[in-house]
Amino acid sequence: MSEAVSEPERQCIGCGRRGPQSGFVRLTLDQEVLPGRVVVASGKERKGRGAYLCRRKACLDRALHRRAFQRAFRTQVTVAEEEIAAALDIVDDV
Repeated sequence: MSEAVSEPERQCIGCGRRGPQSGFVRLTLDQEVLPGRVVVASGKERKGRGAYLCRRKACLDRALHRRAFQRAFRTQVTVAEEEIAAALDIVDDV
């Protein structure tokens, strides 16, 4: 018998929902800009501290309002809301 390989579980920094990693978008810091700028990590080329966000506009808004990006990355960061929203392929809340 072969065992099913389980996918890592992650948590959204906006709403707190937990689920498989594939259901979230990973965010990392661009260290070349000070203070660090939050960017969407494509693939696994960006190493280091990361945060995960659902693909919902409400989660992005809540994370911005609660200053969740600063807590997740443990430093002052700048967040380009429009850039992240475009990269997330935001699903409208019903």
